[in-house]
This record gives sequence, structure tokens and C-alpha cells, in this order.
Amino acid sequence: MFSVSFVIPCYNCEKFIIENIKKLKKKILSLKIKYEIILIDDGSNDSSCKKIKDHIKKNKFISLIENKKNQGKSFSVIKGIKKSKYSFVIMIDCDLPYFNSLNKIVLHLKNKADLVIINRKLKDSKLKSEQLNLYQISRYILGAIIAFLNKILLNITIEGGDTQAGLKGFKKNRALMTNKFISKKFFFDLELIHQFLKKKLKIISIKTNYFIPKKSSIKILNFKNNYSIFKELLLILILKNLSK
Repeated sequence: MFSVSFVIPCYNCEKFIIENIKKLKKKILSLKIKYEIILIDDGSNDSSCKKIKDHIKKNKFISLIENKKNQGKSFSVIKGIKKSKYSFVIMIDCDLPYFNSLNKIVLHLKNKADLVIINRKLKDSKLKSEQLNLYQISRYILGAIIAFLNKILLNITIEGGDTQAGLKGFKKNRALMTNKFISKKFFFDLELIHQFLKKKLKIISIKTNYFIPKKSSIKILNFKNNYSIFKELLLILILKNLSK
């Protein structure tokens, strides 16, 4: 039976995490695959961790990793991947973005894809039309800048350079499991895609209709946060180019 480890980073998600675990489990059962769900709580300061613990007590297919303090999404995802026991991994954010595309991710992995990504920059992908607020506009512009830098400086050849959508599936390989990733906060996805491109592995992009969240734990309008984002991105761009 096809087996998948689902890796889910969590932070301050007490309002929806239990319903989303139930929703994901229902979807997995409909796919008729063997699975495990690994949740990584990244030092939440609400009751997320307690709610998850109470919910999974009697479920042997779901486990929780706790970061004692907030370490960052990349740190948490890498920790979950290292713990995963199956050859295929699907990473999805705890708010379950692009959930309707989960079937396609699994199907492509079954059909020998090495990496399957949601790509918001594909020609047929569409931003759902709505009146965007300042945060959404800022996030869209920041994403476009990051994608441009990825393409120019790291030769990210996937259409549009979109590396950051919160749903991806991949087959583990030795290089991946032994690699020392630079990112701790924001850009594990970029490093993952860069590595698969470098190895000339099979990457599939899936189109999507998407919207930009009106708010997020990532504070785009905060100068200090933006500095942290670009500091980590530039570190990756420099070190990856030096290692060519």
C-alpha cells in the first residue's frame, strides 16, 4: 500500500487545529493510503499544544513534536521530516491551504514524481478576485520579489519561481536526509526545490485558484520581520552560489 508521512508545522492555531486534523484524516482515509501525521508545535503561546495532545491520545497514527520555544517554520518542518518513517512526505500548513489539490499531489507521487508543488505563478493559476487590503498587496509584492531573486540568482527554473506555497509532496532521498539546510525560519521550501532541480529530479507543478490571507503569523508590514526574511534569503542565495 502507498504510504505517506504528513508533516504539519503548527503555531497558535487553537481555533481550528482539531477540526483540521479531523478534516485531513477524513481525506486521507478516502485516498486509501497508509499514513502517519506528524504535527510540530513551534512554541505556541496559546492552547494549541494542549488541544493537540488531548485529541491524539488514542490515535497511534498521529504524533506531536514540541518546540519549547518558537524556532521557525523551516526548523519545525525539517524536524518532522527527520522523524518521518515513510518514503513519501507531504508538507502542508496547519490551515490546510490548497486542500482540494491533495488528491493530485498523491496521484503524481504514485506516478513516480520526485517532487510535486502547488505553483501560484503558473499561467493557468488564478488569484481569486477581491478587494485586497494593504497586508495582502504587500505580501503579493514580497512574494514576487522573492520569486524574481530565486530565478535570477539560484536558477529556479520552475515557471514563475514560486517556491513558497504551503503544500508540497516529495520522495525522500539520501541527499535530502543528510543535507544541512541553511534556513531555520522561512525558506526550507526554496532549498528543497533547489536541491531537486540540481539533482535533475522529476518536479511537477500544479495550478491553483488561490487567495491571499488577510492576516498571518508572518508580519509582512513589520520592518524587523522583513529584515529577517531578506537576511535569511540573502544568506541562502550567497551560500548556494558559493557552493556551485
